[in-house]
Amino acid sequence: MANPSPSSGKGNKARRYRPTKNIPANKQKLQPETTFLETAPSAYELIVPTLSILTVIGIIPFIAAVARAAWVRYKFTSRRIAISSGFQGKDQTEIIYRDIQSVKYVRRIGGAADCVISLKDGAKLEIRAVPDFDSVYEYIMEKVDDSASEASGSA
Repeated sequence: MANPSPSSGKGNKARRYRPTKNIPANKQKLQPETTFLETAPSAYELIVPTLSILTVIGIIPFIAAVARAAWVRYKFTSRRIAISSGFQGKDQTEIIYRDIQSVKYVRRIGGAADCVISLKDGAKLEIRAVPDFDSVYEYIMEKVDDSASEASGSA
């Protein structure tokens, strides 16, 4: 009985995996993902809404700021930026560094900043009240390509 060809899908010949010879050995293994910073928005974001609670109109911004402080978490890792938000952190947004086109930011009090990350597909991600922004921005600039570093800066 003839042995069926491997392309027919019949038969018990296992296909062999042949690694590409052009890829260096150190590039074939993925490095483990390390977390640089995992934090909530800056506590300084609550100062103005807390002071404005003296007026009736100030109650709404205060509630919004408290909800953001309770439910939003930022995670900066060696591979991606992840933001969990929504009730109990059920909404997840993740971007990888190679998709970043530019990072624009506006500073706040206490070393925090608001930033807008523009992606190569035209989408924009707004991150509010990022604490210790100088070290976070420096870390992001190490991970993005040169054209994104040149396009980034203060808004």
